[in-house]
Amino acid sequence: MRSWHSTGSSSGTRAAREKIDEAFLAKRRRYNREYMRAWRANPAHRSNERKNRERWQYERKLRALRSPQEPFASSCGKPVCGFCRKNPPLGEIVRLQVSESAPRGYVALRIPYCGQC
Repeated sequence: MRSWHSTGSSSGTRAAREKIDEAFLAKRRRYNREYMRAWRANPAHRSNERKNRERWQYERKLRALRSPQEPFASSCGKPVCGFCRKNPPLGEIVRLQVSESAPRGYVALRIPYCGQC
């Protein structure tokens, strides 16, 4: 009769299972990467993504206009981190925003950063 105290698998079996799991993950990641490259190369998908991005940015601008507070400031007006909106900023990070009117298609935005988030 088998003991209930044993795990039922040896260290060799466990190592083989981990190798299979790693190979499966590598295969799945490769497939996902190739799929997304092909998906992004489709002009219809690219145009849909551009429309979605423009809509999201427009909605974000509307929300910002409706809110009475300054960007990157707390409710009492003190400067805060642009990402977590909790800690005071220690520096700035430059992010690129897509812009049709810019000569290279992007505009640099400076966002205050606390260095922790």
